[in-house]
Amino acid sequence: MCTIYTHAAAGLGIARLYTARPMAWPYWALAALLPIIPDLDVFSTAAYGSTLGHRGITHSLLFALVLGIVAAGATCRRLQAPWWSLAFLFFVVVASHGLLDAITRGGETIQFFWPLQARYGNLGPIPVSDIAVELPDPRYSRAVRSELLWVWLPIILLVGAVTAYRRLRRPRSVRASRGN
Repeated sequence: MCTIYTHAAAGLGIARLYTARPMAWPYWALAALLPIIPDLDVFSTAAYGSTLGHRGITHSLLFALVLGIVAAGATCRRLQAPWWSLAFLFFVVVASHGLLDAITRGGETIQFFWPLQARYGNLGPIPVSDIAVELPDPRYSRAVRSELLWVWLPIILLVGAVTAYRRLRRPRSVRASRGN
């Protein structure tokens, strides 16, 4: 599994790609917190790898869909965004958790298509994250260094490229009035 910091960074990156307009703080808080929620299954008493255990139902696309719909329904008025659009965004943000865990090598595979029994995972270059109470140190953690390379760097490059493209596409009058 990736660290919770990487899950949050992925959610924030996806949320930034979704909109160019300023958004209220709950939007950014949800973008960071929603992709972490599937890991609350580590507190389950069910066996690791079982449907109710870690990397089980909470890592599925169905769970991502339900959580995305609930989060969008609770916030669409406050965020002044269409419900269906927020539901799709939040679904993608939550589903990113399972996808990131699937590109780690090691640990149990993921039940993406629960209730179907097929499991996927252990497909990528990222080592499973270190299990510890304190913050992982990138100088010593292979997992964090790998996440910085394989997840954070592409997110930063993609968000930077999309942001630059959006600024260049603005009409000159808008760019001049904003000082860009």
